[in-house]
Amino acid sequence: MIISKKGIIRYKNGVTEKLVDSVISEEWFNLYLNEKLIYQTPVLDQEIEALIYGLLFVKGHIKVGANGLRLHSRAATKLRPGRSPLLDIIKKDRNWYINATDTLPGQSFRQMVEEAFNYINDDNLQPAFKITKKYNADTILDLMRDFQKLPSVYHETGGVHMAAFATDKILFWADDVSRRNSVDKVIGKVFLSDLNLKDGIFVSSGRISSDIVIRMIKTGVKLIASVSAPMDKAIRLADYYGITLCGFARGGRMNIYTHSERVITD
Repeated sequence: MIISKKGIIRYKNGVTEKLVDSVISEEWFNLYLNEKLIYQTPVLDQEIEALIYGLLFVKGHIKVGANGLRLHSRAATKLRPGRSPLLDIIKKDRNWYINATDTLPGQSFRQMVEEAFNYINDDNLQPAFKITKKYNADTILDLMRDFQKLPSVYHETGGVHMAAFATDKILFWADDVSRRNSVDKVIGKVFLSDLNLKDGIFVSSGRISSDIVIRMIKTGVKLIASVSAPMDKAIRLADYYGITLCGFARGGRMNIYTHSERVITD
């Protein structure tokens, strides 16, 4: 159960009243890959399969087209004779154990951020980017309005973050306690579909920090829009790697921080 009901006292304009409020149920998530703990975080306990795939992808343990990776449950899946799962997952309480026969070494998020910033210094020229697709500003804002209307725990309680992936319309979205996890869940959903991450844009309810931009670099996404603010290192990374970063995209307006040439504003 991801939402619980709690009795509260609400104070407003000098008046108090007793109410029942919706509260997020927080769970803990520990992810082990071949017996090694690779990720630990509080989560909203839903769509964990998508979160696992998103994490394994952005951390570099799996890649698109890697022998048709699929997630198998040891308890529920009967495999054809002679065929073993590439990813075998077991859940014990809050721990998720993955035994994998075909994964890459991967990196920590700190390593990914440090590696990305190693290329940004005064001695390196910014790479030249060819803008192959442009987006109308009003189209982006329309997507943001659609984002605000999605059925979600985010809108029901205001206690979690939400992210979404869109092309001409929103195709996938997910909620989580962490804004990072909500993005990773959506990445996992797209990874498991037939769609190419490079063909769409990401939408987020939370602040855009450098590790969120790292995810866009890894996936090839060229535009990210948020209802909230970006941070300075996120702007630097987005500028260097050719990503259009839009913040405060709500109420019919937005700030375009990097690569505004990708957005049609006329």
